[in-house]
Amino acid sequence: MFTGLFTSALWIAGVCGLSATAAASCISSGDQNTINSAFKAGGVGAVVQLCPSAVITITDYIQFTADHQELSTQGYPTGSTRATIQLNSQGTNASTLISGAWISGLRILNIQVDGNRAGNGFLSNGGANIEVGGGGTGLIVSHVASRNPRGWSCLHVIEGGTMSSLCLNATVTNNDIGPCGQEGTNSAGQGMWADGISFACASSLVSGNSITGSTDGGIVIFGAPGTQVTNNTITSSTTNKGFGAINLVDNTYNGNYSGVVVSDNTIVGEKLFSVGIAIGSNVWGGYGNTPHQGPTTITGNTFSGNITFPIAINGWENGLTVTNNDDSGVHTPNSAFADDVQCPHATQLLFNANAHFSYWPTGLVSPYTLQSGFVQATEEPYSFICTTGPLPSNITYGLNQLFMGPGNVALLHENIMIAYQGDSNLVVYNTSSSGNAIVEWASGHTLTNGTCGNLCDIAFQGDGNLVTYYNGQPQWSTNTQNKGNTMVLMNKSPWIEILDASGNVVWSAIPIPTTTSSTKTATTTSSSTTTSSTKITTTTTSTSSPTSTTPTCSSANQGNYYCINSGVSPAYEICDNGSFVSGNCGAGTVCKTSGNSIVCDYP
Repeated sequence: MFTGLFTSALWIAGVCGLSATAAASCISSGDQNTINSAFKAGGVGAVVQLCPSAVITITDYIQFTADHQELSTQGYPTGSTRATIQLNSQGTNASTLISGAWISGLRILNIQVDGNRAGNGFLSNGGANIEVGGGGTGLIVSHVASRNPRGWSCLHVIEGGTMSSLCLNATVTNNDIGPCGQEGTNSAGQGMWADGISFACASSLVSGNSITGSTDGGIVIFGAPGTQVTNNTITSSTTNKGFGAINLVDNTYNGNYSGVVVSDNTIVGEKLFSVGIAIGSNVWGGYGNTPHQGPTTITGNTFSGNITFPIAINGWENGLTVTNNDDSGVHTPNSAFADDVQCPHATQLLFNANAHFSYWPTGLVSPYTLQSGFVQATEEPYSFICTTGPLPSNITYGLNQLFMGPGNVALLHENIMIAYQGDSNLVVYNTSSSGNAIVEWASGHTLTNGTCGNLCDIAFQGDGNLVTYYNGQPQWSTNTQNKGNTMVLMNKSPWIEILDASGNVVWSAIPIPTTTSSTKTATTTSSSTTTSSTKITTTTTSTSSPTSTTPTCSSANQGNYYCINSGVSPAYEICDNGSFVSGNCGAGTVCKTSGNSIVCDYP
């Protein structure tokens, strides 16, 4: 274990060629200008020390200005007496507290850094609390606490601009990181999660760090060829899910992870880690990406608690060794602490099999060595970060408590997803069946142009009516105005009920009466800033009398027989002689088969 790097100012002085008196005085008050002026005045090798227990409030970032500069607390304490640098940036876009990119030999030691997200607000395009690295070499970050970033990471060690100007020989040790970010998205649909340590420096050491409460990646390895990530402890929040603990999923350095060693780390899922160690280009988001490259070693890591996929592999070549990792402390079954309603079917299969160590054989190219216990996926799994904490069986909304644009209205236990789609259709999906998302019920109203952008809304109004809107105009409703009092969304039929003040049902959803098929576009979340879209085929179950076999269309619209209540009458949807003709069902009509055609008719 790599510990005890920095125990005295004299050690620093010896390494840097400075006198021990260079840091004799300390800064007890001021702001970023106070510290920046000291760096500018001191030049190369300047040591700027803050007084123990000092709280320095800044409105913009502290900037290292020359090589071999240091920012630290006098006496190098390791606990609560470390000086605190706190951001107060309300009304501005300031998010980074310390910047030192392209500075060699800089040292950030024994301080606390607080982005104060709760006070300053989340910033979707914000930077990390600490931004260092770039083309510099030999940087050291040790015994630093970094927490509550406005932006995407607590600590970012940046790669160089080209392979000839790499960030090299960074040392990030004995830091206490977190909490970092929040689970989920804000009202604008922006992901509020954040990394603990985002690391891209080559031939470096990340060791002895404690990361608690990261919500994106705990330690995200951005290529960083030749780097050792060892003896760290990554623990998820008790209240916020973390996507992954240690990630080797990003394409920095063109996916070059050669010489990377991930060893002897401890990973603990409190609320939930979806993935413990994510390995490969097709684990985080979508699939079909160019494989990342080793040789890379994953060994001696220990997993415990709530982790749905302790090790997942898909999208790797040129060498991978996975040995002596211990999952004996991981809770089982997965269903006791997590749900997979948003997962692709192949990933659901691994979830249901409690496959702690899994890989897609086509997505792992020889040579490789895997320890015993790995499960081969039978279909290509991806988006391993799809799992959630335990979901409720029902959700209740009061008057005026639901008003939103397109998105998931409810995610419920046993793979039920109630979605307000981008075509203004309210749909209940069962996502558990053979890769198909079964439509259990739908409102039936979609826009004739197919999409509404940001002009659609759904609301359970103050008058008790559930209404969908396009550009402020009502499109569909339950007609429960002046009757409804609460709305219950549930994971079994009738799926949605509206109750009056006495608890009596005044409206309930019913299944779609026919056998049809449709498509739904689902968006999956990736590491840091990328997304991936895939098509899910959906099948609607029938509760009406049997109908003849659905005809086959050879056109680009093949299979798109899902009738919609457009209000246009007469309306029809016909597949005749292999050609799709049109696709709107009138008010009150449903799809029926007639010979080799699908037509709209009254039920």
